[in-house]
Amino acid sequence: MNAFFRDLPIKRKVMLVTLAASLVAIFAVASALYIFQLRNFRDNYQRELRTLAQIMADNCATPLIFHDAKSAAEVLAPLHVKPEILNAAVLDKTGAPFAQFGSEDPCPPPLPGDPASIVDRDATWMIVQPILFDGERIGTFYMDVDYGHVRSELQRLYLGVTAATLAGSLVLVVLLTMRLQSIIVNPLHLLSRASKAVARDRDYSVRVEATGADELGQLTAAFNNMLARIGEQDDALQQAGEQLQGKVLALENEVTERKAAEEALRLSQQKLLETSRLAGMAEVATGVLHNVGNVLNSVNVSAGIVLDKLRASRAAKVSEAAELLIAHHATLAEYLTRDPGGQKLPSYFVKLGQQLAEENTALLAEMDRLTRNIEHIKEVVSMQQSYAKVSGVFEELPIARLVEDALAMNGDSLTRHGITLARHFSDTPLVRIDRHRVLQILINLLRNAKNALNEARAEGKQLTVSIVQTDANSVRVTITDNGIGIAADNLTRIFAHGFTTRRDGHGFGLHSGALAAKEMGCTLSVHSDGLGLGATFTLDLPIASHT
Repeated sequence: MNAFFRDLPIKRKVMLVTLAASLVAIFAVASALYIFQLRNFRDNYQRELRTLAQIMADNCATPLIFHDAKSAAEVLAPLHVKPEILNAAVLDKTGAPFAQFGSEDPCPPPLPGDPASIVDRDATWMIVQPILFDGERIGTFYMDVDYGHVRSELQRLYLGVTAATLAGSLVLVVLLTMRLQSIIVNPLHLLSRASKAVARDRDYSVRVEATGADELGQLTAAFNNMLARIGEQDDALQQAGEQLQGKVLALENEVTERKAAEEALRLSQQKLLETSRLAGMAEVATGVLHNVGNVLNSVNVSAGIVLDKLRASRAAKVSEAAELLIAHHATLAEYLTRDPGGQKLPSYFVKLGQQLAEENTALLAEMDRLTRNIEHIKEVVSMQQSYAKVSGVFEELPIARLVEDALAMNGDSLTRHGITLARHFSDTPLVRIDRHRVLQILINLLRNAKNALNEARAEGKQLTVSIVQTDANSVRVTITDNGIGIAADNLTRIFAHGFTTRRDGHGFGLHSGALAAKEMGCTLSVHSDGLGLGATFTLDLPIASHT
């Protein structure tokens, strides 16, 4: 599943992640509302039955006083309008049946001394109400109610509303995502097609039209500038090759002995041309991958827009409140003015606003998880830079320049997380290294330091980068943080393949960095005094020899 998702286009990834987060959020809210409404209806229905029992008891008091069983039966007769009432009865003071209603055999009647109560037998309720006259109990009214039937009908109604709301919300999310994601995806498609055309045809005249001045526009401009530089270098190399070819042909006409030199020169020219071209393509690939990783920040903006739209949706609770009014449409005025449940409806709407605010908080948390997943995609894209370069080309260059490049690539991230950066650079000789591999090692070390500082969750996040010459043969780069530190048991495993202490880590960066350092004749090591005491990573590089 991870491999399948990783290989999907960015357009589909954005769609799937947005749908998944929205589905979970909407389902959670709908479930909470469903449970709340069932409980709320149960309480309101019990109050309604208590009120009905009180009214029936009051109306039966007079027939009971005058021993008019026929009038008492007439008082009970209107109960047939409520099909859920199975049967009802009026008992006299001694507990003997006085009047009955219902076709089924009544449940065992309550004792005459039973207080007003509702006996909950899950599917059937028995409501008991004393009949009083001048404060003296003269009889008892009770009835059996089939609550199971009422609950089943209510559940079917709520499930239908919930399903319709869920489907409508998902359709809205899909439409919004399809509408908004083109802002990010279309420029990336243009860059992707242009990159494939350059790699296939080696045509450096290809250009991509910028769609704006945002990060995508800056990426497009940088891509076009790199192609222009590589095209100039390619033209220069071709001209140099032509010149060399002409000189070789001239020398071939002069003396036969120079034919061997001509062949060697031609081979050298071809090798130089191919090496320069591959190095240029590697630089393009590294730059494009890095910029794409930065542009993914804009995906967070798109997710935020979708989140704002979800915050504005109030269809679920408003619809459910409307259903409550519809259920009493026949007696709406009486329900709002006399029924205890209806009188509380205005305050319910006030509470509805408070509940919507809480739902917004929950949706925001879900979108925060979406943001963290997108940041993880950025890390994966960054990891691919280690495969999109040509290794084995050693250069002599100042290490401070590479360190500044690595800091520049992480500068926005360090500033955003409130990390203070300190530089301690000494004048050092040139080092002989593979530029791309060392740059990738430095980027990984800086990213790990940033993560360690964020996990520490403390004030005063400090990152210190130092460059110093240790002896006549090496220059040392140290990256020190005051983050969460490393346990002593993990110091011996920190560079092992697959080992990581982060929940969302992959255990590849430090392992690949240690292997790359060893292959270049460098040394990568780590030191920490323990958990909570920070860590220091040290990279020793060989000084270029000029003997």
